[in-house]
Amino acid sequence: SLKSTSGGIANDEATFLLKSNKVKIGFWLNSKIWSFKKATNNSEAEYELQLKDGDLYGMVISEKIQIPIETLKSIAIKNASEVAPDVKIMKEEYRIVNGIKVLLLQMNGTMQGISFSYLGYYYSNNSGTVQFVTYTSSNLLESYLPKIESLLNGIVELN
Repeated sequence: SLKSTSGGIANDEATFLLKSNKVKIGFWLNSKIWSFKKATNNSEAEYELQLKDGDLYGMVISEKIQIPIETLKSIAIKNASEVAPDVKIMKEEYRIVNGIKVLLLQMNGTMQGISFSYLGYYYSNNSGTVQFVTYTSSNLLESYLPKIESLLNGIVELN
């Protein structure tokens, strides 16, 4: 099922464009509520993000290889299962966001005894592939959904 949504461009508060250095994709975000930096903790990630006032995190994993969107799902599960062997897909749908077709995945799992949720967009074009993923403890996911959706919907293709 395809849901169409216009994201960051229509979102007046997302005024900062974070650009990938690897692929022609950017992320409109609200820098008043999100802090971001080049990734240090996660060697696979290009950027790490954190909600300034809360326990919600994000990351941008980008690579120059183009990967069919259907294949991205199995890669996402494999990556998540490395930190949470019991990971399960809770939600899966295709969306059109700012004119591009993304795969939305929500995965739940247990890491170091803590139940957590990943919610992210997966996208690939001829410049490469991006996994734009947020994560938090499962009990907080519902309350953070508006902020998560607003962040994820900032994804845009750059020329």
